[in-house]
Amino acid sequence: MTNNKGSFTDRLMDAIEAFTTERHVVAVKNGMMTFVPFTVVGAISLLIAAFPSQAYTNFVTSIFGEGWQGTLYDLNNGMMNLGGILCLIFIAYNLSIQFTDVKMSPIYPTGIAFGVYVYLTHLIDGSTISMGKFGSGSVIVAIFVGLCVPELYRFLVKHNITIKLPSAVPPMVAESFAAVLPLAIIMVCACVLKKIIGLTSYEDIHVFINTVIALPLKGLVGSWWGFAILEFIQFALWGFGIHGTNIIMSGLAGPMLLMLSDENRIAWQNGLPLPNIITNEFIMFITNTGLMIAIACIVFCKNEGIKSVAKAGVIPAWFCIHEPLVFGLPIAFNPYLGAAYAIMPVVGTITTYFVVKMGLVARLTGAAVPWTTPIPLLGYLQTGGHISGAVWQLILNVIYFFLAIPFVKAYDNAKNKEEAEAAAAAEAEAENE
Repeated sequence: MTNNKGSFTDRLMDAIEAFTTERHVVAVKNGMMTFVPFTVVGAISLLIAAFPSQAYTNFVTSIFGEGWQGTLYDLNNGMMNLGGILCLIFIAYNLSIQFTDVKMSPIYPTGIAFGVYVYLTHLIDGSTISMGKFGSGSVIVAIFVGLCVPELYRFLVKHNITIKLPSAVPPMVAESFAAVLPLAIIMVCACVLKKIIGLTSYEDIHVFINTVIALPLKGLVGSWWGFAILEFIQFALWGFGIHGTNIIMSGLAGPMLLMLSDENRIAWQNGLPLPNIITNEFIMFITNTGLMIAIACIVFCKNEGIKSVAKAGVIPAWFCIHEPLVFGLPIAFNPYLGAAYAIMPVVGTITTYFVVKMGLVARLTGAAVPWTTPIPLLGYLQTGGHISGAVWQLILNVIYFFLAIPFVKAYDNAKNKEEAEAAAAAEAEAENE
């Protein structure tokens, strides 16, 4: 039976490793992560400009004069309204640098992907592109183009469908001419795709993909039950020692969550009702399960080993760094604490969703507050300065604490029993000697 379990675990780990190292998954994950600094800078500028305090606004206005908020709004827009284009560039580049079977510069497929993206975008009055087509609302289009164009470019180069110049020609010139045929063929393919979409009722590729693909996915990720399932899978993977956040939330669900966040950001910036409860920031809003498991261990565990690790992990966990607890207590490969770690966020998701739905807690504004910000300051900032966000985080952590108690006690009993049996076996062995 043990061998079967080991075999299942090994197969699971191999399957997950194969998925997480697949080049397209790596390109999307790394591309989205590269965009994070832009979201943080944009969010900070938005928080400074729209902090919900008239006294604060009057004070800053007295120093910098009227119009200072507009400057910060422009900075925020400069970071966030190019989310689609930036993700496209980062994804295409991260995919291109993984092509080790062909000799090519990643700059060409990346630049061509940008050109295809713009070409497939509808022009207003034949000359103007809506900024909305460049923003985070078009991340799914960015992923599609950012993955397809480099792959097609690689295929053409690998099959020598290029212009080859003599070896005496400088490499930079040779590479430029080598890109001519692949560029022409890719743009012809883009032209065909644009004509096909033009025969439908959809305006362009953005409307087509966002309607057919992104809208259903956003509905799934943005629902309480869909997000709860993703949370369970994310933390269950942590129970196997796998970085579930990178795979599930930053990877699979990341583009949709970013789109939901951007919708709230734009609404908040314009003084409109926030449309979404679930956003990318919701992940951190319901966090700190590891912290409460550690505190419960300190309070209820009799085993000194467990208590000492828990004490060491409390401070990092307060700043949402749970790895010392995951691998130290451990939570990973621990049926007691691993179960708690997977179940508690599901409870947090469901309860938080409905208290926000009822209007008891403010919705998240889409501001990307740094993930290491401790509670309750994190909730206060994520809700745009609403005290309800801070209060709910404290209440939620109390709930987490009580949820963790039975799992912690069960692990403590099992650990004490294991150590007692080991000590008895050692004593019996000593006596036999």
